[in-house]
Formats: sequence, C-alpha cells, structure tokens
Amino acid sequence: MEVQMSRDVDWAVFEKAVEITASAVRGALGGEKSQPPSFAAQVFKEVYAALREAAAEMPQPGKPGF
Repeated sequence: MEVQMSRDVDWAVFEKAVEITASAVRGALGGEKSQPPSFAAQVFKEVYAALREAAAEMPQPGKPGF
C-alpha cells in the first residue's frame, strides 16, 4: 500500500525510523558472532513501514475555509 504524505511528514517519519533502528540494533552489530550488516537494513525497513502506516492512519487536519 503506497501512502501519500507531505514531504515534511515523510522526512520526520524517516528520521524517527533511523532513531528507532539505531536504538534497536545497538550492541547487535560489530562484535564477534554479531548480526550481519543486513540485519540493520531489515530492521529499518520494518520500522519505517510501520511508522508510515501509523502516520497514514492518523486523522488529517481539516482544510480551512468556508
């Protein structure tokens, strides 16, 4: 499902997904017997998709006017 949202909202969702992904994979990468780098990409894709879906389900502000 493709979600249409403003560039500002999409950028904020992207930044939040980066923050959540960084927190989620902290300590899981770079060490001996750790997850491969592709793990971080998989986590990011899932987090970003979930945040976009949640943002799309939020009520949109009404348009001002008469």
